[in-house]
Amino acid sequence: MSAVLEMKAATIRFGGLVAVNSVSFTLEKGALFGLIGPNGAGKTTCFNMITGVYKPTSGDVLFKGRSIAGYPANRIAQLGIARTFQNIRLFSALSALENVVVGGFLRHRTNLASALTYLPNAIAETKHLREEAMHFLEILDLADEAHMRSADMPYGKQRRLEIARAMATKPDLLLLDEPAAGMNPFEKIDLMNTVRRLRDNYDKTVLLIEHDMKFVMNLCEQIVVLDHGEEIARGVPAEIRSNPKVIEAYLGEAV
Repeated sequence: MSAVLEMKAATIRFGGLVAVNSVSFTLEKGALFGLIGPNGAGKTTCFNMITGVYKPTSGDVLFKGRSIAGYPANRIAQLGIARTFQNIRLFSALSALENVVVGGFLRHRTNLASALTYLPNAIAETKHLREEAMHFLEILDLADEAHMRSADMPYGKQRRLEIARAMATKPDLLLLDEPAAGMNPFEKIDLMNTVRRLRDNYDKTVLLIEHDMKFVMNLCEQIVVLDHGEEIARGVPAEIRSNPKVIEAYLGEAV
């Protein structure tokens, strides 16, 4: 199997603060990989280095063997990395369908401005994007909410809508930042099955941050644990749940 993502001794400093210190891990194609740890451990900072929000102070980030450290966020997205956010970032005035269409513009010649001019090519491409967007809404069980304003959707469905919009960019690597936050137990089980389906049926590699340990342990196949910006453990869920360092720093008790 080939490596989709490699973090190589990635370090980032903000003044005198070392937010992430020499973190290294590799995601093989098709991985379901968890990045966990207490608040302030450096998890979202890792996501931000991968997606171009921050450039590593030292070390490297490779995507399919290519260094992307320092690439702008839009270029990284075009290469095939998409993410959701800890704090939902939808276009609240747009419908669910329109939110997903916006994600699809990343891959097409037509941009949002030209679509609004109603040129023939733009009309045809926008129609195609809307059809694709409906497909992604169906995958995420949101077809019935296609024309609902995203701000009016229940919180759990807004979370799923962010994933649908990320899928519309047709990424190879999907980064999910606390995707189960705010969901009830039934929604979490459904989301877990959906994420597995994205990996199995749509050839995605998934890296996720999540504080719900039951969700992580039942979904992820490999886990890295961070604390104060440094790795303290890695392994399969059974190893992580019984690791003394992880229990002391994060879990409080074996799960």
